[in-house]
Amino acid sequence: MFAIKVTPNPRRPEDNFLLRDSEQFTVHIWTRKSEAEKALARLNDSRCSITEDIPAAALERATKRKLALQRA
Repeated sequence: MFAIKVTPNPRRPEDNFLLRDSEQFTVHIWTRKSEAEKALARLNDSRCSITEDIPAAALERATKRKLALQRA
């Protein structure tokens, strides 16, 4: 799984967060790296990068939400 990591201050790379949905507050995840790269290109922001380091709890919530959206 892939997510987009945002580092607001390049001088403090340890202070970062994963891109989240503004309504549900779940992390946006992609199963294909190419899809994550397309989303990153649309953002067009140098403070963003692709990561595979997603906390287990965040990954679980995002996966459940993604499955619920597919079933609806």
